[in-house]
Amino acid sequence: MKFKNALNEKKFELKKDDEILIGKYKNKKAIIKGFGKDDNNQPTVDTNKGERKVHNFRIKKLMPKKKDD
Repeated sequence: MKFKNALNEKKFELKKDDEILIGKYKNKKAIIKGFGKDDNNQPTVDTNKGERKVHNFRIKKLMPKKKDD
């Protein structure tokens, strides 16, 4: 699926086997296994930890890299 990041106008793709961060604090890793739709035809992401709504998670490859001190 292709998405457009509204903050800095970058385009990115989510693919199968990409890593995302889920959970209340967006700190638990999950792997994308596929894409689908819910009962209201809203896009969802199927992960190894269950089905998630799109844009209800962090995309790890878009996060800034940590600097090693």
